[in-house]
Amino acid sequence: MIRAFILSGEIFGLLMVPIVLIRKRHPVSAWAWSLTVVFIPWLGVLLFLIFGAQRIRRRLRKKIEHRSRFLRLWVSAVPRRKDASPSSGWAGMDAFTLRVGGAPASEGNDLALYSGGIEAFAAKREAILAAKHHVHAEYFILKDDATGRAFAELLCEKARAGVKVRLLVDAVGARRAGGLLQRVRQAGGEAAEFLPYRLWRGSLISGLRNHRKILVCDGSVGFIGGLNIGDEYVNESPRFRSWRDTHARVRGPVVLALQRVFAEDWDFATNEMLAGERCFPRPRTDGHERLQLSWSGPDQDANATRETFFAAMISARQRLWIATPYLVPDGALLAALHSAAMRGVDVRILTQSWPPDHQIAWWAGRYFWEELLASGVRIYEYTEGMMHAKVMLADGAWASVGTANFDVRSIRLNFEVNLHIHTPGTVAELVAQFRRDLRASREVRFGVFRRRPLRHRLAENVCRLFSPLL
Repeated sequence: MIRAFILSGEIFGLLMVPIVLIRKRHPVSAWAWSLTVVFIPWLGVLLFLIFGAQRIRRRLRKKIEHRSRFLRLWVSAVPRRKDASPSSGWAGMDAFTLRVGGAPASEGNDLALYSGGIEAFAAKREAILAAKHHVHAEYFILKDDATGRAFAELLCEKARAGVKVRLLVDAVGARRAGGLLQRVRQAGGEAAEFLPYRLWRGSLISGLRNHRKILVCDGSVGFIGGLNIGDEYVNESPRFRSWRDTHARVRGPVVLALQRVFAEDWDFATNEMLAGERCFPRPRTDGHERLQLSWSGPDQDANATRETFFAAMISARQRLWIATPYLVPDGALLAALHSAAMRGVDVRILTQSWPPDHQIAWWAGRYFWEELLASGVRIYEYTEGMMHAKVMLADGAWASVGTANFDVRSIRLNFEVNLHIHTPGTVAELVAQFRRDLRASREVRFGVFRRRPLRHRLAENVCRLFSPLL
């Protein structure tokens, strides 16, 4: 009986292989899922139906169609603003980012950087309290804990005062925040989920997730970075001693681009188009920052995050420093790291140490360490808490701060948004913070790491098999 059950599962798995090949465009992912459905009878098929298939193609097609429709309507509904004149910038990155789907670079912006959640949340609270017309919040994670409830109550307070509150959360990342969303609605605000999953709609868990973290108040001040809403992000979780992140507050023309990203996501989730002078006011231009916004997702032909990361890596000549909690690059990004290090570029990667927040991703990332260390890349493990910053620094002239990790999920499945900084003085500020983080880190030595125990190697090899499935 058991033998017949296993045999029937293997036959069914073989019949599933053509479906896997049709659904999975990436060769490695197609191979991984094909082996899974064949050699793990029944369970492999179930895993594919939940995590690999689950009608992503239909939902992605809907998002692609929506993006084209939204762009046409948005261009006609929102007045055009004068952006910065085209400039080659560092390695032509501003022009390149525009070509792969980002906003034009803009002058006259103001920027404040935060290295932790406490000061960032204080600035967000101040901006929300000062809002007169609207508060637009979009987060991957909204937790129903003390911090999440305080944030929701702040939104409720503004909604009761007549301010238009719109809250958008990812349906998976904020799956336990239904009570908070309902409180916002009851107070007069609006709340929605991005790509909600419903069993009766044939989608239990979708791989397409909105990983963006955006706050825009009155179209004049915006926030972007790695911080979600929850206790751990303000050092109130017993699991982590402290939470190290990078977040930014922006004022000026770049806020309109951030508002545009929110508007597209909100329209997709609610069918409400946001336009007009109240949502897109004439910005102040008395700052000194040259900034550019780049957003990406699986609805793009060429993923803007991956393309800009790759372009910066192959363009760097002196320095390439990367902070990321998850280091699971695809083949091209891995080759770019090798190439930069072997060209003599100072390549350093700062990541989290043990215990990580996601063990599979952490072990999968360690699989690449030996190869990277051998080519001259220097890797550091942050030891004073959770390293969650997503920062790339190149040649002291260009920087990226945002929501995208240096992993396959961010460059293939997630909807992300990043802020590119073209102001050398601000890049120098980020370099100084990176140096402080290095002093709070432990460098991984090649000779020591290559002698790691066999059980560690096994864990790395097993977990890296899951990277194409993410």
